[in-house]
Amino acid sequence: MKMNAYLQIDNEAKCEPVRKPWIFNPGIWVDGKVYWLGNRTEKLLPQEELSVKIKQANVHSRIEFFDIYVTNHSKNQKKAKLILMQLFADGAKEQFSFVSPNETAIYHFVDKKIYLVNGLNNNSLMKQCTVQPIWNVSTERLWNSMDTGRLSYQPMAKGAAASLFSLDLTMYPRETRKSSCWIIEGTEKNAVEYLNKLLLKNTLAIPDEK
Repeated sequence: MKMNAYLQIDNEAKCEPVRKPWIFNPGIWVDGKVYWLGNRTEKLLPQEELSVKIKQANVHSRIEFFDIYVTNHSKNQKKAKLILMQLFADGAKEQFSFVSPNETAIYHFVDKKIYLVNGLNNNSLMKQCTVQPIWNVSTERLWNSMDTGRLSYQPMAKGAAASLFSLDLTMYPRETRKSSCWIIEGTEKNAVEYLNKLLLKNTLAIPDEK
């Protein structure tokens, strides 16, 4: 089935909780510490002079799309990393997940469906892609080095797993930087890859919100 090549991204869409079956948990790493948002759509980090805001956009019925805005409220330039984690809500479902270097994407095969995870910002495409068993998520085993913000690399996992990747951020004083992340659902690999290419093209063409 041929898909519509036009994807309308509504940046004013009201942010709502992630629909099942996915749990989306973004975090921000700064100077050796990580702050997870959990199910919140906004978080203020007064000790770091940063704030994070998430908006969910209406793009396509098979796509969960999020814009993440990080604002530097200080008078100095700051560097940070967005850590974007996705995991399937029902851990009992049969799962196989892996990192694909060729597509620079992460795939989850769950219950005869394919889910492609990707994201970017103006600095780069996603980095440090990894797939971790669910029991590593809340432990130090998630990190190769917390001090440098380096995730522990694992290319594939069978069973309940979370996928994670990072996006680098460099923010000038009083500046807001936008990053985007999405999960595409399908039953054919070619179909989800096609939608992913459209998103990469369209998202790069959308300016940051001022």
